[in-house]
Amino acid sequence: MFLRTGVATIAMAVWVSFAGASQHVTPGTLPEGPEGDINVLSEEQFYVDGSASSAKVFTFANGSRSLHFIPMIHQAEPAFYEAVAGEVKHLKAHGMDLFYEFIDFDDATLDDKRRARAMLGFLPSPTFYAENASGGLVAQDNAQFLGFPGGKDVNVDLTVAELADAYETLIGPLEISEENLTTPIGEFVMPTADVTQITRVTIDWRNQHLAEAIEIASGSVVVLYGAAHGAGTVQRLKALDPSWRRLD
Repeated sequence: MFLRTGVATIAMAVWVSFAGASQHVTPGTLPEGPEGDINVLSEEQFYVDGSASSAKVFTFANGSRSLHFIPMIHQAEPAFYEAVAGEVKHLKAHGMDLFYEFIDFDDATLDDKRRARAMLGFLPSPTFYAENASGGLVAQDNAQFLGFPGGKDVNVDLTVAELADAYETLIGPLEISEENLTTPIGEFVMPTADVTQITRVTIDWRNQHLAEAIEIASGSVVVLYGAAHGAGTVQRLKALDPSWRRLD
């Protein structure tokens, strides 16, 4: 979840993460999220504030596989991430693959970084979150959740190029301003994209991408993805396969 300050509010607000699991569900370490069938779940029910007590999991199944969606936030108390890591370790020990959110802004080409900055005004990399963490919060570090014995670790997110391509496919060409060309790449610039349309890419497009990845997975998955993606992803998943349902 982005810092909600000034002009960057709309762009920052759209970045949040995901989680999934197995048909023979084994209780883990996190509490189940608020009740609600897939069709009525809302973004508010997936919301986490970064405190350790806000960590939770939503469990779904389709008769042969299960999905454990753990809503994530990019800055949180260390204990929040420790609780999530404990859940991931538990579920992977039962053979589940880990699907996680990560757009690698640091490894993108300079041209694609500028295209992303034209969309968002800044590059929401782990470095950005670490440098802007305060009040006892720390930045999310995916390394904390990877490498546990069990299933595979799979980055199921888009690349920076795919993100910018999606915007241009849906909305139109991205204008690279003179400010974008001359300002150091780690600094904020005024977005030139239509900020009212950004969530169509950063949320809706990625939700569809994630739902399709879950649908074709060979087994059960645990998903770590931004809280803003939870309800939309599982609703798109149910549209792909109506047999998916919420488990109590």
